[in-house]
Amino acid sequence: MKYREEDIQEIIYTRQLEGIGERLEEDIAGILNRTGMYFRIFNRAKTSFSIAQKLSKEGYGFGEEEKKLQDLIGLRVVVYYQDDMNIIRTILERTFRRVGAWSETESTNEEFKASKLNGVFRIPDEYQRIYSGNFSQLPIDRTFEVQLRTVSFEGWHEIEHDMRYKSPHGDEFWRNNEDLSRTLNCVLANLELCDWSTLSVFDKLSYYHYEEGNWEMMMKGKFRLRFEAQPLSPELVAFLDDNPVVAYCLYRCDRAKVIFALMQERHENITYDLVVKAANESAASYEAKTQRRLTKLCHEVIGRDRTQKMERLDLRPLDITPSFQLNVTLMHSPLKDVHQEFMSAVHLIGAWAQGRFRNIAEDIPTTPVDYELHVPGFNIKVLGNLSLGFYKMSMDYVDTTRKGVVWRTNVSLELSERIRMNVSCDYCHTPDRLVRDSFSKPRFVDEIFRKIGYEDVLPMSLKPRKIKTMRELEEISAFTADHSRSLPVILAVEEEDSERQINVNRLAETIGTYAHVFLLDKKAIPILMEISDYSKEELMGAVWVTFQGGEDKFYTRDMIADSRFDFNKYAFDQGNVYEKAFRHKLVRLIKEKNCCL
Repeated sequence: MKYREEDIQEIIYTRQLEGIGERLEEDIAGILNRTGMYFRIFNRAKTSFSIAQKLSKEGYGFGEEEKKLQDLIGLRVVVYYQDDMNIIRTILERTFRRVGAWSETESTNEEFKASKLNGVFRIPDEYQRIYSGNFSQLPIDRTFEVQLRTVSFEGWHEIEHDMRYKSPHGDEFWRNNEDLSRTLNCVLANLELCDWSTLSVFDKLSYYHYEEGNWEMMMKGKFRLRFEAQPLSPELVAFLDDNPVVAYCLYRCDRAKVIFALMQERHENITYDLVVKAANESAASYEAKTQRRLTKLCHEVIGRDRTQKMERLDLRPLDITPSFQLNVTLMHSPLKDVHQEFMSAVHLIGAWAQGRFRNIAEDIPTTPVDYELHVPGFNIKVLGNLSLGFYKMSMDYVDTTRKGVVWRTNVSLELSERIRMNVSCDYCHTPDRLVRDSFSKPRFVDEIFRKIGYEDVLPMSLKPRKIKTMRELEEISAFTADHSRSLPVILAVEEEDSERQINVNRLAETIGTYAHVFLLDKKAIPILMEISDYSKEELMGAVWVTFQGGEDKFYTRDMIADSRFDFNKYAFDQGNVYEKAFRHKLVRLIKEKNCCL
């Protein structure tokens, strides 16, 4: 099928694709910066002309034997050292959801080919949401490609593509000049030798400094990272002098293991002290007593030198995105006066505001009285009257850790026979930017829940309620269909194999203040089979989610087992298993629905 450039221009929103590419580049660079490796990263979105050219080639289409274009968005990561390619490959595999196998250079002992490592990954949902187009009528996957190259081969690939593979003259360009083509291949062989020789030089240099006891220079040659100018602390130099077994381990340890350990550290710059700490925690081959002594010493020197750096805010006009919403009735204890509960809730909200505005204002009230404060970057207004049973607070404040971000919180309490609470939070950010981590629940929401409690027709709980009988199941069904209910309902079915069971307790702890979580006892599955169209196999280990308005989602055990993180920037800290991935997906779904109320 012929795809015309003019038609593709009508379908593909190139500027939005470029925006996704920019944000992918930004996030990948942020992750790789934690490693200290030397790298460059670039992104590009295919033009309509390039898409039309590629789709016109044989093999592209919607047929079973045909393939789809997978590099609508492309990124290239260029490393300075050849062994960094496999490290970055591992990082990308743990961070994004890979599609298919890596494409690697295949060559024999008698030939030279340009070294390449290309991987295709699914574009995460949070990136796709900023794309408003629909290219389903084209054979294009919602994927992006990452190409890994060394500096030596980066320029070579550009030359080879332009002068060989993409030459408009085809084979005619080199006809009758095979000797020159062979000469060009000799250049390629030298490039491969350059990559290998560079590593060999620094390995030998590292060994020389190890024998001389120059620990800092040994580490420079061994790890080849972007070290801060700050030298190795004298205390650590003395420790390595006195403990040659530790110095030898530092010289012989697995470089990749240490780099992965660095990714678990919270740091702004890579220092020699930090690398010693990471190596001690990830690759120690000496006795535990020595390891503990070094751990304590590293903690002391790193804690002493760590400083906080504030970035200057780049203020721009802001867009507003909902961050958290909650509309509930506070629980009432017969042993307490409802006015006392009202005052307690006001106090918790006021104390939270004091914490937010510490060093800005000292007189924010924790009682229902009128109050205003307006200073650059911080605004608060309180209206309150105990006799009328009314309290309302509006607050705006800048985020000092992120550029161009302002948080806006509104909370109101209305007292009649019971207390009704309404909370709304907004995340104000620079326009045309991908909003990350926009869900933010104020701390007072949890504090009021612990001290007083919430009701949404039924009491809210941080522990899942277990459903065992027909009567309980009918009650939950009626509750789910109740139009006065405002929060989502999650019903997880107990699994025969406890190791395959979704962690319902952890789920309730996470979202129990803004969603109802129930667990159906496996003994009650036959009852549910009678009133539903599902089989026992379909129900076992399944999860139902019901939102306001009757929107339902049903996940079978197989669907849960197929869950994977498609973007997990904390893969090295948290791991990546299907149960956690599904629970992460479920929590994100609940949070997104909360922000869209």
